[in-house]
Parts: sequence; C-alpha cells; structure tokens
Amino acid sequence: MVRMFQILLVVLAVVSVAIGDVFIKKAAQHATFLEAITDKWLLLGVLLYMVQIVLFTWMFVKGWDLSVVGSMQTVFYAAVVIGAGYFVFQERLNPAQIVGISLAFLGVVITNVFSS
Repeated sequence: MVRMFQILLVVLAVVSVAIGDVFIKKAAQHATFLEAITDKWLLLGVLLYMVQIVLFTWMFVKGWDLSVVGSMQTVFYAAVVIGAGYFVFQERLNPAQIVGISLAFLGVVITNVFSS
C-alpha cells in the first residue's frame, strides 16, 4: 500500500508540472516573449510548478530515494507530455523516438521492481 501511495504521489507531482508545461507552451504559441510571460496560461503553469515543488519537498523530507523518484518522474513526465504533444499540439514521434521512450519506460519498471 505504501508503494502505491508513493507512485500515486509522484504521478500527481509529475502531472502537475507536465500540464504546467503544456500551459506554458500554450502561452508561447503565436506570441512574443513579452506576451508569453504576461499570459494567463503562463501563470497557471507557474502555479502547477509550485504544486510539484511542494509535493517533491514533502517526498524528500519523508526520506524517499532521489534515484527512484527521479526515474519515475522522468518516465511519467514523458508519458504526459507525449500525450499532450500528440493530442493538443498534433506533434508526432519518429520510430527511433518511440523505441527510446519504450526503453525508458522499461527502465523505470525494472528500477521499481528490483528496488528494496
């Protein structure tokens, strides 16, 4: 149960920053730098970054391993932004990128299965 709670908390933190990145990209589309940094989407992105900072700070205060949290963060983040890139911004991946992302997912699974 503790392990599931840890995974869910990491996913929540990662989703908040990934959606924050989507909001920042949305603010930057078809805008100058000044327009982007004053856009409401950027503010929402920054607020979501703060959620991630609070959650990760709590995790590390509780003594969670940086290496495990970091690898989980990387893969979950990739999954969310790849999905957002595909569905929101119509971005596509080439076959080499798909293989690389698949290997990264496999690495996190292996890391978490064999961690103590």
